[in-house]
Amino acid sequence: MGRFFSLAAALAVAVLPLRADAQTRDISGKVTQAVVGTPIADVTVSIVGQQVGVRTNERGEFRMRVPSGEVVLLARQLGFKRQTIRLGPTETTANFVLEKDVLQLEGVTVTGQATTTDRKVAATAVATVSALELNRVPARSVESNLAGKVAGARVFDNGGAPGGGAQIQIRGATSVLGQGDPLYVVDGVIISNAGISSGASAITRASGSTGSSQDQVVNRLADLNPNDIENIEVLKSAAATAIYGSRATNGVVVITTKRGTSGAPRWNLTQRAGTQQLMRSLGHRQYGTLDDVKDFVGGPIGLAAATAACSPTCTNYDWQQQLYGRTDPSWETLLSASGGVNNTRYFASLSDRQESGIMINTGARRTGGRINLDQTIGSKLTASMGIDVTRNFFQRGIGNNNNAGVSPTYTFGYTPAIVDLTSKDASGRYIRMPFDGGGSGTANPFEVMNAMQSDETVFRQAANVRLGYSLVSTTRHTVQLSYLGGFDRFQQEGVQYSPNYLQFEPADGFLGTAGQNNASSLQTNSGMNAVWTWSPANKYVTSFTTSVGGSYERQKQDVYRIRGRGLLPTRRTAAGAQDIATVDDRSEFRDQSYYVNEQMLLLDEKLAVNAGFRADRSSANGERDKFYTFPKFSSSYRFVKPLTEKIDEFKFRAAWGQSGNRPRYGDRDILYADGGLIGGQNSLVSAGLLGNTGIKPEVMNELEFGIDASLFGSRVGVEFTRYQRQIKDLLLTFPLPPSSGLGNQIINGGQLSVRGTEGVLSLVPIRRGAFEWTSRIIYNTNAQFTDNVPVPAFAVPGSYGASYGRNRIQSNTRSSLIWGNAPFGANGATRDTILYDSNPIHTTTFNNDFSYKAFTFSFLADWRAGGYVSNMTNNLWDEGGQSRDYDAAAPTSILPGSRACGTQTLGECRYATFNGGDIRPYIQKGSYVKLREVTLNYQAPETWAKKIPGARSLRFNVSGRNLALFTDYWSFDPEFNNFGNTNFNRFIDLAPFPSSRQFFLSVDVGF
Repeated sequence: MGRFFSLAAALAVAVLPLRADAQTRDISGKVTQAVVGTPIADVTVSIVGQQVGVRTNERGEFRMRVPSGEVVLLARQLGFKRQTIRLGPTETTANFVLEKDVLQLEGVTVTGQATTTDRKVAATAVATVSALELNRVPARSVESNLAGKVAGARVFDNGGAPGGGAQIQIRGATSVLGQGDPLYVVDGVIISNAGISSGASAITRASGSTGSSQDQVVNRLADLNPNDIENIEVLKSAAATAIYGSRATNGVVVITTKRGTSGAPRWNLTQRAGTQQLMRSLGHRQYGTLDDVKDFVGGPIGLAAATAACSPTCTNYDWQQQLYGRTDPSWETLLSASGGVNNTRYFASLSDRQESGIMINTGARRTGGRINLDQTIGSKLTASMGIDVTRNFFQRGIGNNNNAGVSPTYTFGYTPAIVDLTSKDASGRYIRMPFDGGGSGTANPFEVMNAMQSDETVFRQAANVRLGYSLVSTTRHTVQLSYLGGFDRFQQEGVQYSPNYLQFEPADGFLGTAGQNNASSLQTNSGMNAVWTWSPANKYVTSFTTSVGGSYERQKQDVYRIRGRGLLPTRRTAAGAQDIATVDDRSEFRDQSYYVNEQMLLLDEKLAVNAGFRADRSSANGERDKFYTFPKFSSSYRFVKPLTEKIDEFKFRAAWGQSGNRPRYGDRDILYADGGLIGGQNSLVSAGLLGNTGIKPEVMNELEFGIDASLFGSRVGVEFTRYQRQIKDLLLTFPLPPSSGLGNQIINGGQLSVRGTEGVLSLVPIRRGAFEWTSRIIYNTNAQFTDNVPVPAFAVPGSYGASYGRNRIQSNTRSSLIWGNAPFGANGATRDTILYDSNPIHTTTFNNDFSYKAFTFSFLADWRAGGYVSNMTNNLWDEGGQSRDYDAAAPTSILPGSRACGTQTLGECRYATFNGGDIRPYIQKGSYVKLREVTLNYQAPETWAKKIPGARSLRFNVSGRNLALFTDYWSFDPEFNNFGNTNFNRFIDLAPFPSSRQFFLSVDVGF
């Protein structure tokens, strides 16, 4: 850090001689909206080339002090086209009239820790989602709000359980073992998006004794209230993310929350009511007589139950509708206030969201509050702070993999739906599941979901403070100093309980299971920045902006779990259990950085050049004192009205940069492992995985180029981007020779690459009178490769082996390919081979808005072409003989070259093909078209609003999410992913919690 402070001091000394006492004058003015003439609040008015300015009040008025002489003022606000006005030396009034930016061609984009630039001159691909676009339709979490709205980003769901549980992957997988999640930054503070199991596998026995990635894990972005967000900017290219150094390979999601505006207090109250329903059922095989069903009852207990149920004909029950048919109302209340007096501005909000799940005894409730304050102190000092407090409570039921017979979708696949599982016996307890053996290897899901406890509670606190000081402000020079600090803290508590009388409990030899899972996380970061802007005010050089700074970051996480099996009657805790298992995990990272960045705006704002680097060191690296440098360079050139008046503007941009992915905790230090008790004493043994004191960050080099164009009077906007990524020094597991007595060591080596294309077409097809139609089409495609690895080819962790399909890392192949068993060997022998590609051919979204007077109608449709999924749900339902199409006529063979079906039905032949060593019937194409969002808004007349005491505005909204899914895919949803936040194997569908169709009615009142 000494180098950073020396550089900052040198810059300060260099600029101090600049004249800070130049003569100034006061100017004032007003900003209004074109055509309608209404004032626009919160518009930023500044001198061209400078980073800071003033904001308009609720009447659109502003007042500011500017240097004497001629100045050029700029007025801008997200959602409007910016405007400049040149003022002569004696002029003191500047009135702006801004046009709506329907195609979102204006705005600013992040270029550094303390710098931004106008989007029109940005030299990298920009993806910004406004508050309006983000919150058109409520969603379980922010990731779901972003789905289909960001070029280059894919959203994967862990299942349809309430409360969240999704991941974002930007421009493909960039690591095998390292972090795969983007970095999330809220108001300058890096926050945790950890997904920590609350211990459901203690009951499901899916994997591990206390917790697993297969436990429908919720990641912590679910704690954010989307209604507090002003905008989200997604930094994708290495040239953009290099400002975050060794934590930025997977992209950076920069979230800015709402701030106050000058003027009288403005209150806003939103009350929302909603409901939900099962979007897509798997169906169930139908039975007519006892002869039809007796081969699938699973033993004498099942045969007796079937005989009683099918006398003489069977009654077929819709278990899925009974279990997942809950339509209880969901509620959300939002209250916010904003305003400002003199030099103080504030924004405050309270929220309470109650989401009902479609399964009995499931739901989620998020309650929180936020305060953001901005204070101007004198003419040079500004201070901002924010505090956010949230409590999140989840009851997500059971879904995904299980080995105890308790996951409903899993259990239903092996049991004929010919008895009423909601019925109870004489003692008042649910009847036992008679099928699939009828013993402790299965369970009645209705009894399990009513009797078990699976709760997760999260308390979260986050805060930030930003101080800014205007050291120098003259006509040509400004120097801004800033400090940013903050923390993000959460405590997670998971409680699991399964009473001893449940049918499946005896299977492990212990009656009754209880678990307590506690996690705590604390992240802090602080940084100092100095920004010097030189604006010579000539047509050749608009501005030079030099910024330097440094940061310190710390992340600490503790996880403690205890699980007890064999509980005494009435006991719900692990204490006193017959069998106890514990887990105690701790991790901590400490990172330091410094950076230098230069922005040049030349040739009357036509040429933009950006260059810089960031240097990082981390406690996770082998050489902890060594700084690893991540440089970047980008440039763009704008052609204004080239060739014809129909082309408003055309920009070519190119960028190159490096970003990193630091090693995991412990990759450097693993030497010993717990050897358990030997002779009554604790012991240490050699760890199977050896640490590496030479470990270093993975490094991504990315080349990006593209064009942006505005046509036909801003009626058409075009964005095209082509990128190529190379990720070197991968974190890999290297097998050690058996003679060493060790197993493996983490090393750096090998290379992945990704090549892709992104396109955005924005249109205003119709603008006639009071009617306007705007449309945005987003297109993504990429190909992911393993170029070389210095280790033997291996299957990526987190899968079920060749029998069900998984990704495999092997030199000179696509890393997204699915490998699995197929009869492609000699004489039709089964071999582990390449089958299909899990990566889609493309994803394309269609976002359309129609407005007419007080009405606005919007919809978002999402199209995925290709991308195969391992449909293990279909596999287990065929194995159990319960798939809806089991009795359908089979073709000659399921696939070309597979075994002949003969007289078998479709379900029989699919499973027999799989059982013969061919997984291909269950590697299914995941193409779909999903109607993801629909909303209708009505802005009521002001006379309606005035009937509510003190109200100034009234709006009604009807909306829906996931209203329709068009696909040939057999299971619930091809977007689901059993293993949570993994870099690869994001295509495994195994008995998930089904997705829901959601409806909402909202009333919004402004005071």
